[in-house]
Order: sequence, then structure tokens, then C-alpha cells
Amino acid sequence: MVDKDNHTSRRDVLRRSGVGLAALTGVSMMGTADANVSCPDCGGGGGGGGGGGGSPPAAPRTSNYTVSDGEVELTGWTNEDGGRAWFEWGEGTQEDGLPDQSLPNDTELRYVDSYDVFTGHPVGVESGVSYVYRAIVVNDYGSSVGMPKTFIV
Repeated sequence: MVDKDNHTSRRDVLRRSGVGLAALTGVSMMGTADANVSCPDCGGGGGGGGGGGGSPPAAPRTSNYTVSDGEVELTGWTNEDGGRAWFEWGEGTQEDGLPDQSLPNDTELRYVDSYDVFTGHPVGVESGVSYVYRAIVVNDYGSSVGMPKTFIV
């Protein structure tokens, strides 16, 4: 049984899964196959397809946040895919636009199932400052990013 509240670093997960190395080198984690290969059981409709055995997770949903006694809790949920999830966050608002690279901070890592709700707790936020955040889910085949939202402490 997997401990969903394990607080392993997301960078450790990427390092162990090879996804981080592949992403840095531009290597696709998806399998490929030649679509011109004949398929005797396809009823004359051609062949090919698949080959990878899996795909990156569907984009997670970045949901609402709550503030209680100065502590922030971000909420998100997965779609049909599980994996490892966290939130990236940094100063700014969603109207500012987001850099192509990741936001500078992340929350603790969570192990999630399909259609699972997960939370994250940003550390070091300041009162009265606007922050932007987005959910991230990664599996053995890649990662997906949720839409950004803004929170204010």
C-alpha cells in the first residue's frame, strides 16, 4: 500500500523515474510505432499505432485555497490518471502570465489515484502578497500542468 501523505521531494521522483532526465534532454517518454505495418486482424483497416504502453497523465484541476491562522492550503484533483502530485507557486497573479519554466517554489509531494483530491501547503508566504499556483501531476510517461490560480494570504 502506498502512503499518500509521503512528503518525498518532487525532484527525487523525477530523478528516480527518469522523466526529469528525459525532459531535460528533449527525449520523448512516449513509444512510437510505424503506422504502415499491416494488421491481419484489423479487417483491412491498416495497422500501427501505440507501442508505448502508457501516456502522461491528464491535466490536473487547480482548485480553491483556504487560509486559516496564516496557513494556506491549496486544493486540486486528478482526472482519470493517478501519479505523484504537488503545486508549484510563486509571487504574482495569473493575470501576470506565467513563465515557460516552472514556478520557483513547490509544495510537498502526494501520491494520488484517479479522481483523487490532493492538497499542498506553501511555506514562507507573506501576508498581503499575491501568489500564483498551479497543480502538477507526473507519472512514468510524463507530466501535466493545471491552470493557474491566484491566492492572497
